Amino acid sequence: MDSATVKELARSAGFDLCGISAPDRDDRARRKYLDWLEAGYHGSMAWLAREPERRTDPSQVLPGVKSIIMLGLNYFQPNSQDVPAGKGRVCRYARGRDYHKVTARKIKALIRALRREVRSGDRPSFRWSVDFGPFQERTYAERAGLGFIGKNGLLINERLGSWFFLSEILTSLELKPDMRNPREHGSCSTCSLCLEACPTGAIVTPRTIDARRCIAYLTIERPPDISDELAQSFGMSIFGCDICQEVCPYNDAASITRHPEFLPPQGLGEFVDIDAILSLRTREEFLELTAGTALTRPRLEGLKRNAEIVRKNQSSGGRL
Repeated sequence: MDSATVKELARSAGFDLCGISAPDRDDRARRKYLDWLEAGYHGSMAWLAREPERRTDPSQVLPGVKSIIMLGLNYFQPNSQDVPAGKGRVCRYARGRDYHKVTARKIKALIRALRREVRSGDRPSFRWSVDFGPFQERTYAERAGLGFIGKNGLLINERLGSWFFLSEILTSLELKPDMRNPREHGSCSTCSLCLEACPTGAIVTPRTIDARRCIAYLTIERPPDISDELAQSFGMSIFGCDICQEVCPYNDAASITRHPEFLPPQGLGEFVDIDAILSLRTREEFLELTAGTALTRPRLEGLKRNAEIVRKNQSSGGRL
């Protein structure tokens, strides 16, 4: 099977981006990852420190892997200008249906199509994940030509900016890898807008993020302690944060997603009512409100804590 066929099948399955990478280990990315863990920048996300060798070597995820198919789904949608009183803002990626489930359906459809294309008698192996497998997805997405890793640590594509979900398929199919465009790599070297805009200083150095200070981490992963200083930096953000993406020049020409699953009618939308969150009493009530969306992640206690912080920030005139 040739790479062009794979990309056409990916488009037919609904993906906006597709590229092919060789599966060899990237020792430079591995060293950077281990240094990041050693610095404790992963915070309470202990799973990121488990099996680092497996996380940095695709052959340990899928023995016999010969190619990595990297995929992207655009989720961009514009913001309203202001946050209404009594509401908290949800970051763009979480306003519709849970992207894990949406992407998984498309990946499964793509794998079925790939199996139909292989020669009779061949039984290729596939192993896929959507933001949950032990895999350095941005490293291999960059190698597959999907973009370059910006100073905010996100993958940036010249057409979609950084507003897209990454997922991958490791396979025993031997496919011709794409070559990264050298003009893209490092092309944000003269810009520092994301570093300057981050209200908590979470971007420690270019491409190195201290999750413990990142609003997305703080509002989603339920760390046990949040200082008053960091809580004030939430502003109106009740779930996630888009600030470092909003200031990125590569996102100026972003186009609205063509996937209705990611748009507000399919989820809770851009704003959630603070009183409605604080009035939740049981896990069942919480799940009834958030079912099928990414807002289940912080659990009831985490979302209520975020709502309390946003209410306090609103009363003191916060604007983020």
